[in-house]
Amino acid sequence: MRAYAEGLVLIVISLVALWGAWQVPGATPGDTWAGIVPFSASLALLLLSGVMILGASQQTATGEDKTDHAATFEFIGLFLIALIYQQSFRWFGYLLPTAIVAPIVLYMFGVRSWIGLALSVVICPLVFHVIFFELLGVFPPFGEVFDLLDWIKG
Repeated sequence: MRAYAEGLVLIVISLVALWGAWQVPGATPGDTWAGIVPFSASLALLLLSGVMILGASQQTATGEDKTDHAATFEFIGLFLIALIYQQSFRWFGYLLPTAIVAPIVLYMFGVRSWIGLALSVVICPLVFHVIFFELLGVFPPFGEVFDLLDWIKG
């Protein structure tokens, strides 16, 4: 049952990612489409999810224990957090949602140090901002309602 749940969650994530990749504007003649990498990664995830579901269907039915249910809820919870996180970019830009989600996800993955979780509120957005927006030159998404980046830059 756990493999089914994981496969289904991954299928939903890949379909949402495919939809997001199609939202990337088309390339001008002579340029490469900016959505090619997310589209390809989404397709690969969709195919791997299908393989996972097929593999789960071929396994013999064994008794399901409580950890399967807990893992299913963790996958679904992480998916919902990722979906809300991605959608919150539109309203609050990049920095504020990242500062909120980073310690939550780190806690879900087993980080229990309160100092580490508190530092992740600042370090994760800062490191990701430097890597993607400064070094790689990706345009940061600005928030419609409130954007911490506007407030920081003045």
